[in-house]
Amino acid sequence: MAASPRLTSVTRDDSTHWYRLAMDSGYEGTYPYVWLRDNCRCSECFSPAVTQRKVKMGDTNPDIKPSSESIVADGKVLRITWPNQHLSEFDAAFLNRQRFSEMQKDAVSCPKRQSWGADLNGRIPTFDFQKLLQDDLELYNWLDVLNTKGLAVVKGAPAKKGTMLQLAEKVAYMKKTSYGDTCHIFSTPTAERLMYSHQALPLHVDQPYMDYAPGIEMLQCIQRVNVHGGESQFVDGMRLAEQLKEESPKAYYLLTTREVDFETRVTCYDWLKPFHMKKSRPTIQLDKHGEFQAINYDTSFRSPSMSQVPVGEVADIYGALKLLFDIMYRPENVVHYLLAEGEMATFDNRRLLHARTAFTISGEGGRLMECGYLDWDEARSRMRILQESLGL
Repeated sequence: MAASPRLTSVTRDDSTHWYRLAMDSGYEGTYPYVWLRDNCRCSECFSPAVTQRKVKMGDTNPDIKPSSESIVADGKVLRITWPNQHLSEFDAAFLNRQRFSEMQKDAVSCPKRQSWGADLNGRIPTFDFQKLLQDDLELYNWLDVLNTKGLAVVKGAPAKKGTMLQLAEKVAYMKKTSYGDTCHIFSTPTAERLMYSHQALPLHVDQPYMDYAPGIEMLQCIQRVNVHGGESQFVDGMRLAEQLKEESPKAYYLLTTREVDFETRVTCYDWLKPFHMKKSRPTIQLDKHGEFQAINYDTSFRSPSMSQVPVGEVADIYGALKLLFDIMYRPENVVHYLLAEGEMATFDNRRLLHARTAFTISGEGGRLMECGYLDWDEARSRMRILQESLGL
């Protein structure tokens, strides 16, 4: 374990309203007076149990200047006295972590994502259900794979409804949607909704018509008897974005800047409350740095309205979407997996597209899948807690 940092010097500069602090590691940093007062760690100003600041912004003076400062506790603490005689003490380790725009990115929020294609066939990361429930390190590793690679298979789970709730509760909570805590995907020959039919489901992400679309999807096979077909397919949306950008910058520009309307309205099932949802999103969603963030693609629920697209660009949007479709179905991009009873596919619904091939059922057979979701906020929160408790 690295030694705790120690302060070696503090230099005051009232013209710029900040201190220059030097550490024994060789690091030198600048710390504005107002930031130090705002982040006082005493019990009057801060509650460490919930990392909650108690200082009100209305009481903040941007031009404040300390009355005095000193390094104490053999370099481990910076002590500051303010004009009203309030005393603030800052651990050197805390100050060493606060480097403003030079700080390292949070590895959980900003993971080093690994793109993939058909090379993942036969090599999908696999985890044991019981071990995930019993071993915190294994739970962390599973979440880390979902955060970086986006796809993992969980084996050894009981093939019965509600099993995924046990795994979800090890992380946080199931995300409730219009389908409830989980959704049961059974097959009927006369189904109105494609997922309840025997037909193939094209590549898509789930519920892009929601304002806060599901983050992690869990899809478990509960029953598979006398079923022929019904294979799962997965495609990495990040890999698609990379390929589209290289092959057609114009199509990439359109799909990252023009929002597509999604809509669903369901009133035909007596076991569901009627719902009607709408949302506009760019097909390829980038973050503020222009990096891939999510893919929003489900042609089944793409609305006929194109409220965010100038009429002169409509044909170009269709051309870009068609090119994206052609790329996603290239054999080098598709991973195939046939879920056995009890097995669970877990994947990043904001990044991966998934599909199902058509199937038939013979004799007294049947096919039942259960689907549920976790929010990424909750999953990444759990990862950070596990990092702290496991010393990762």
